[in-house]
Amino acid sequence: MAKVQASVQSPNPDRTAYTVVWPRPDLADVQVEITPPGTKRGQGEEGRAGLIFWQDEKNYIILNNWLNDDYEGASISSFFVIRGFEDLYDAVWTNIGSRIHWGVPCIFRVVFDGIHYTAFVNDEPVLYRALTDVYPNTSRLAIHRVGIVANWEWGDDTGSCFRQFIAKG
Repeated sequence: MAKVQASVQSPNPDRTAYTVVWPRPDLADVQVEITPPGTKRGQGEEGRAGLIFWQDEKNYIILNNWLNDDYEGASISSFFVIRGFEDLYDAVWTNIGSRIHWGVPCIFRVVFDGIHYTAFVNDEPVLYRALTDVYPNTSRLAIHRVGIVANWEWGDDTGSCFRQFIAKG
């Protein structure tokens, strides 16, 4: 188990990632059980937990949940750093309604081949895209590391838990 060391009073600042070396640069199928912090709306808890696929410090993709105390729904978001450039407004996301909840574990899985990615919540596909949808001249990333992440997305994670990290390629 891994837990984001944060709270409502002291949220996780910016991004924090824990990665492992990945032997197959052309494909990663990664899943983890994520339990968002808190137990219900109104506690000020924020979920921003997800997965990272890393080529190098200038090229990576993050997919994370977005569970916000002030918003009725939830989403899955994808953020890109390509050739050292990131524009947060280029993020691609999808509203997933009530598929994730405070304090309720869910299985978050992403399959990424260096260009195309599909995100699943509890085995349901919820987001499919290609890096070239956002950056048409982007080359395929080589996946050198995979891992878990607490992301910044218009707010910080306040204590998500990760369990059962499984990576295959």
